[in-house]
Amino acid sequence: MDHDEIYRRAREAEKAQAGKKRKEKRAAREKKFWRAFLFTEDGKPKSGLGVYTFCMSFVFLALYIVSFMLLLDPLEPLLTRISLSFLSNLIGSLICSLVVLLPCWLIHRFAKDKRLMFGTYLWLGGYGIVVLIAELILLRSDSEAILHFLSFFGWFMLVPLLTGIPFTYLLCRRDHKPQAASTEPEWKKYVNRR
Repeated sequence: MDHDEIYRRAREAEKAQAGKKRKEKRAAREKKFWRAFLFTEDGKPKSGLGVYTFCMSFVFLALYIVSFMLLLDPLEPLLTRISLSFLSNLIGSLICSLVVLLPCWLIHRFAKDKRLMFGTYLWLGGYGIVVLIAELILLRSDSEAILHFLSFFGWFMLVPLLTGIPFTYLLCRRDHKPQAASTEPEWKKYVNRR
């Protein structure tokens, strides 16, 4: 066996080893992520915030769909008076987004955990990134379809996210107060007191 063959096999072995380590790290991260959605022995979710924000993201996704379906048709006669289509699309998208921010603000106001709505919008942002990447991969060869998709994505996904994420972040930053560390020992939490 010559020197080049030994070197090539050593490189292949190193690549295989590095690939195996990457797969193990990815599997560990995935397990850690999904572990947050599992339940403890008491039947409570390990990460209540993660579960609640995940579920609320679907509620707000539905609210956005309903908002755009119900509001854009009545707004169309008013928006067609604006000569610039970009401006009329932006105003229509902003109005629909602001309508959904009202229940968002109400939920934030009455929720105990003030991070709930910000986490919900982070999930929505994650969905937006996944949709964008998937569509760009699917439409990679058709530039006209990509432009139409990006226009659709901008009005129906990007504008709501660019209004919702900063709004909920500012609310969370203003109202969220981390719980102070308890001075009592851990075992005292579980002792029955009367």
